[in-house]
Amino acid sequence: MHKEHTELPRVLIVSIDGLGYSNWNRSDVPMPNLKKLAKRGAEAGMRSITPSATWAIHTSIVCGTFPRKHGVLGNWVVDRETNLVGEHFGERMYPKEESVHGLTIYDAVKKIGGTTAALCWPKTWGAEGLDFVIPECYEQDRMEAGSTSSLWNELVEMGLPMHMYAPWSKDHARGQMQDWLTTEIAKHIIRRHSPNLLLVHYLLPDSYQHDYGTRSNELDWSLTYIDERIGELLQELEASGGLEETYVVVMSDHGFADAVRTFYPNVMFKQQGWFDEEFPERSKAVAVSNGGSGYAYLLEQDPEEREKLREQVRSRLKSMEGIRLVVEDDAEFAKWGLPAVGEHSRFKPDFAFDMHLDWFVNFGHQGSEVTAERSKFTGMHGYFADRDEMKACFVAAGPGIEPGNRLPDIELVDVAPTIAGWFGIAMPDADGKKLQLGRKG
Repeated sequence: MHKEHTELPRVLIVSIDGLGYSNWNRSDVPMPNLKKLAKRGAEAGMRSITPSATWAIHTSIVCGTFPRKHGVLGNWVVDRETNLVGEHFGERMYPKEESVHGLTIYDAVKKIGGTTAALCWPKTWGAEGLDFVIPECYEQDRMEAGSTSSLWNELVEMGLPMHMYAPWSKDHARGQMQDWLTTEIAKHIIRRHSPNLLLVHYLLPDSYQHDYGTRSNELDWSLTYIDERIGELLQELEASGGLEETYVVVMSDHGFADAVRTFYPNVMFKQQGWFDEEFPERSKAVAVSNGGSGYAYLLEQDPEEREKLREQVRSRLKSMEGIRLVVEDDAEFAKWGLPAVGEHSRFKPDFAFDMHLDWFVNFGHQGSEVTAERSKFTGMHGYFADRDEMKACFVAAGPGIEPGNRLPDIELVDVAPTIAGWFGIAMPDADGKKLQLGRKG
């Protein structure tokens, strides 16, 4: 049943990439707008998903499902149709309608007549359920091709530097400019289009932790900076007369850990004769990284040789310095929300492995080092979701939500069915549940 756009609630969802729960609770970093929002509503620690990688997580946020159902298994995968690395990262491959399985919250809102928008939100390139979209891309032509043309033209006419959106998104050193531009676009959308559902994704705390670590002055500055941008969004809602009537969710996707060492699985595979450096598609085994964890794929076609290879790869991974856990059988995959045999077979790995917290997985294959006492990143995420360091945060305020409500830890997949409840719709395939936030009536 369709309702008039004006009869439906308004919901703003803001994702702060990399704001771990440990940083949310700090008293030494000014975040006055977020703290005020929490006092107006509910807050909780939130378990992320496995792997705690941005593109898989943001798909779980809008679907309310684990990767086993929605099919976005990480930032990078191996595509068994080509035997080459495929990437969700940067929207370079696999548009939303071809790769995200199941109903998203914006699809559901669109179906009942609501208007929907998303800014810099992963896995939205080509999304049919969004009225206004600018996807998270790092190449300008790709970004423009995936954006709503009418919206883009409005922003250009306003004088905003839209030609710099992708370059700023890619360059960590100019990340604050990217998040400023995201804010200006979001304010325009609120002011001119007043969507029922608006998704906004901020990047800076993630970028600065990758570059400077989890205890850096740069991180602290970025948290206050993003708090100021959120304050601008709340002011825009207030100016439009809709702040008290709008459900506002501010959340994160994952936490962080400091990284000092590196594991190169494809160098190990190369030394065993399993990875073909000249023709990677001819390899017998290939690995990809999701930061603090990785996937290993067996590409050997001969069944007997494949099983021999499986035993050898398993043995190598389990004996490898730095690896905390190796997951292989269906029951273990299901435990971590990953696909079983026959599910998403094009991208399903044979092994998933989780590193100890100070390790990073690099899936490059050059050189001869299998491990190194250094890392290209200072901070890292992507580890399995049971690590306290990966815990995210959740804040929600709006009509009927009890002020000052501190909840026990929730699951990231609870977010979508909770938002669906505000719209009076169901997401029956969701893995999460609708949260009870003290709504009245």
